[in-house]
Amino acid sequence: MNKFLYSLFVLFSSYVYSQNDTTHVQAHIDAQLTWYGNYDAIAAFPIEDISYEKILMDFTMGCADGGCSHWDYTVSVYLMHPTGVLDSNITVLDTLSIEPFEVDTTWSIFEVTEKFELGRLITPYGNYMDWNQPTDPNDLFDENWEHSYIFDVTDFAPLLTDSSLIRVHYDGWSSGFSATLDFDFIEGIPPREVLSIENIAPVGGYSYQSLADDQNFQSITKLFNEQVEGVAVKSYVSGHGHEGPQSCCEWVSKQHSISINGDDIYQWDVWKDCGMIPIYPQGGTWPFDRAGWCPGTEVDLQVSELTEFIDLDSEIVIDYSVQAYTDNGEQAGTFIVSNTLFTYGNINFENDVEIVDIVKPTNKDNWTRMNPICGSPMVKIRNRGSKFLTSAIIEYGIEGGTLSSYEWNGTLDFLESTSIELPVPNWSGVTEDSKFIATVISEDDMYLNNNSLTTDFDIPDVLPGTFVFEFRTQTNYGSTNRASQSSFLINDLNGNLVFEHTSPLQSFTWYKDTINLPFGCYELIFKDSAEDGVNEHWYYGESSSAAGKVQIRNMNGDIIKKFPDDFGQQIDYRFTVDYPLIIVPTDKANFDLYPNPASDFLSINLSLPNPQDVSFVIYNNLGEELFRLDKFNFTVGSEIFDINSLNTGIYYVKAITKSNEFFDKFIIVK
Repeated sequence: MNKFLYSLFVLFSSYVYSQNDTTHVQAHIDAQLTWYGNYDAIAAFPIEDISYEKILMDFTMGCADGGCSHWDYTVSVYLMHPTGVLDSNITVLDTLSIEPFEVDTTWSIFEVTEKFELGRLITPYGNYMDWNQPTDPNDLFDENWEHSYIFDVTDFAPLLTDSSLIRVHYDGWSSGFSATLDFDFIEGIPPREVLSIENIAPVGGYSYQSLADDQNFQSITKLFNEQVEGVAVKSYVSGHGHEGPQSCCEWVSKQHSISINGDDIYQWDVWKDCGMIPIYPQGGTWPFDRAGWCPGTEVDLQVSELTEFIDLDSEIVIDYSVQAYTDNGEQAGTFIVSNTLFTYGNINFENDVEIVDIVKPTNKDNWTRMNPICGSPMVKIRNRGSKFLTSAIIEYGIEGGTLSSYEWNGTLDFLESTSIELPVPNWSGVTEDSKFIATVISEDDMYLNNNSLTTDFDIPDVLPGTFVFEFRTQTNYGSTNRASQSSFLINDLNGNLVFEHTSPLQSFTWYKDTINLPFGCYELIFKDSAEDGVNEHWYYGESSSAAGKVQIRNMNGDIIKKFPDDFGQQIDYRFTVDYPLIIVPTDKANFDLYPNPASDFLSINLSLPNPQDVSFVIYNNLGEELFRLDKFNFTVGSEIFDINSLNTGIYYVKAITKSNEFFDKFIIVK
């Protein structure tokens, strides 16, 4: 659908369109999670009768004032919801006399609360988080280190009202971390209205044996009222403990399930791949996979959408269960479990596509492994409509610049999402203040509040056309040849292989490859097949001298990039050769070309003091025009020309504005 038709579509439709006002509420401010226990704060949630499209909870974790703990601990965020039931306990007990026996008591009367788990995460192994050793390749952090975790808590909207007690529970037995907790209430219409919220048994830690023997989460019988049109269970499950031959339940995968009337509807393995988590390095054994969590990440949320499996007019039995244990000691392991049952009204829209996130480019904490970039962006979209979503147009690029367009085709059911890698956009005009924008367009979309997102992003490094990539392999460990676990390659902008180290690798040996690359954008990938980096196995008693090294030198021998040896699964490093993605605007006009001499591509950089229409023209040495590109309201940017078809020789470039002409010569060498 072209832009003109789309504009008419928006103008003349009766679709919902509002301003997305956001109410910001803070609960905890730099709460010091320094010892096992509960950290409570009152959050002044909105009390107005307003509909919210989305409610996001941002848990920002930092180091405590005494430094970060070196161990991984469980952190849960609870809403302590009042039940309306009063209880009491004795605060003072005095004996007045023995004969006759008389006591004088003082009672504390309080309202009983019920815990609802809004989110759960595990703290990182904090060994590196508060160090300050710039010569250490693993020192990526400083004393101001923070990491943000975003939880979508929209379905808890009926409970997130008025003054509410929010509890951060810290399972740490040492000085540890800090917590700042913020909520954003984004006005609009949610996918469907939440009618009820109910815990299926209290949230908490349970032995594997008691769960498998159905002693805790016993089945519940439900008969829904006539307003209910949807049902779902949301589950946080994380395994802990080192029991039995496989160290249950932290280090072994077990299957969990939600059943309806005895039939398992959803089954999932509580297991998480830790090799590419965003917080690294950490120390400890952070890259090793675990039961539903990794050090420094959120615990996985399982959403079991039960609507299509339920006869809403009949009584049903819902149950949560765990696969049977083996009587080898593993049953003493632990799972921390919360299962929350939600009921819903009708789905609010037949057609509604949402852009959920910009994965790259961005500087968000969760996507650091995939950023910065100079190539293909990635966005995540979600279907919020009752009808299947089968296609959408995504417009994207630098906000205020020329946007690219991509047509996605696929199939998404209600609340299903997918991540889409997009073709390389026009990166020209990037400045320090630039934002990336992505908009999803569907012709039948009935709700336009959620169609666009913008994000800040960082700029990739610039490397010279010739550099040396060098790495030293690890020592052997026992009979394991760890050098054979390493591999190294470079891809170009289109994913084509431009270099690969192919010679066999020996233990504790330096390898130095001289890399020659033309002007362009590239991705360097260094893999470790064991997914534990090239660092020493200090947990088995190895010294640091056993570790490998990964770094880049320029042709003068200076180290220009040093990578951590404790990187987990792989290093992904995106960079440009011979040109920066960013151009800094100035008060004066600037004009330059690179590379010069050129071979395949020529980048023309122009910075103007104010917006003007510009024509970029390339001529041969006879003055014949070969290429022309007209840009309107141009201020700052790079225009890249494919000159691969031109022969070796001398050529000329002009950038022509209404008031000025910029001229330069360049050489093509094949």
